[in-house]
Amino acid sequence: MHEIAIRITKRNHNAFVHLLGALESQGFDLSDLLITKDFKEILKSRPKVILYSFFTEEIWEIKDEIKLLREKFNPLLIAGGYHATAMPKHTLNVLGFDIAVIGEGEEVIYHLLLTLRKNGFKISRELSKIRGLAFYVGEKFVFTGFAKVEDFWHFPPYPEGLRLIAPIEISRGCPFGCYYCQTPYVKGFRMRHRPIDQIVKYSRRMKDMRYITPNAFAYGSPGAILKPNKLEALLKALQPLRKEGRRLYYGTFPSEVRPEFVLPKTLELVVKYADNRRLAIGAQSGDDAMLKAMHRLHRVEHVRRAVEYMLEYGFEPVVDFIVGLPNESVESQRRSIELMKWIMRKGGKVRAHYFMPLPGTPWARCKSSPLSREMEKFLGRMAAKGKIEGSWGNQIILSKRLQKLIEEFYEEPISYVNHAVRVTCESA
Repeated sequence: MHEIAIRITKRNHNAFVHLLGALESQGFDLSDLLITKDFKEILKSRPKVILYSFFTEEIWEIKDEIKLLREKFNPLLIAGGYHATAMPKHTLNVLGFDIAVIGEGEEVIYHLLLTLRKNGFKISRELSKIRGLAFYVGEKFVFTGFAKVEDFWHFPPYPEGLRLIAPIEISRGCPFGCYYCQTPYVKGFRMRHRPIDQIVKYSRRMKDMRYITPNAFAYGSPGAILKPNKLEALLKALQPLRKEGRRLYYGTFPSEVRPEFVLPKTLELVVKYADNRRLAIGAQSGDDAMLKAMHRLHRVEHVRRAVEYMLEYGFEPVVDFIVGLPNESVESQRRSIELMKWIMRKGGKVRAHYFMPLPGTPWARCKSSPLSREMEKFLGRMAAKGKIEGSWGNQIILSKRLQKLIEEFYEEPISYVNHAVRVTCESA
């Protein structure tokens, strides 16, 4: 029977595929692990240790599983992911985990599993030597620091010895620091990139070549500027794989592009080297005041220009909006409606999301704004016609649950840069 289990879910699949690649590359024998999406299989196997990774939006389902595990055989439970990093005490005290992994986990997990195995899978003071952990020794809360992996490309994006695959993370970190987004506070404010030769090497396993990056057109740069020569070098290097029958999707799911990076010179590269004719960009609001308030660092004119360019070059624009933003007025929502209508008239698609406060972000303690009657009717009408996608209805309910959670259990987070940016929820 396996002593260690990995709880795979639809939402943590990509993260665990990468972490398993990191474990394998450091010499860990993956045959020692039970890797499964089947929770019943874990209950049946009764491992001594179970690893989880999850987002804050998932904690209520996770809590039910943890309760059942405690009742059945009480294993040692380890949590990683965005929630564990942002709210480690809640993860330990309320959700019921024994250890929280704080930060980037490639090296932490390896050293943690080796140490636990050596100590008979018990929490000991020896764990305090491993950076990136939070746990209790008796009643004392122990935090060993934020785990950082500067050169994440030292680890392969998937394990060679298992038939597991996921989109390859080619860039990590984001310099823009949007106040609603967890990425820069967990992954850092400077983009780091997997080298081109590695991307080509590991892409051979994929039929559809897809990549994870906060801003696909920023490849090769620190993040806030465009380096077309680096971007072209990457796309050009992947062409032999296309000739072998693989398809290259770039700037679309599961990544996106910032609107100010959508220019003729970048679109020409995608036309020439990639197979997709859809591009995803984040507008987030049709109101410049709201864009400034959320620290997006682009304007509405950049969104309009990006849509025009995409259509000119034969791309279908897929544009994301967040509605119900903190202190969003009826007039701000009206401006978003106007921009959505303009995009749809042009032939683009709109994806609407409702604002959800996420722990570890500057807007974690900000309240969402109610949708105006005009916005409610517009979204419902356009959704019925198939012109707007999104789960804003469910997100309204989830947003309220998250707001209540953060009000009750708020923790001042420690971020990648060792402090959280503190922003008041003032009116735009």
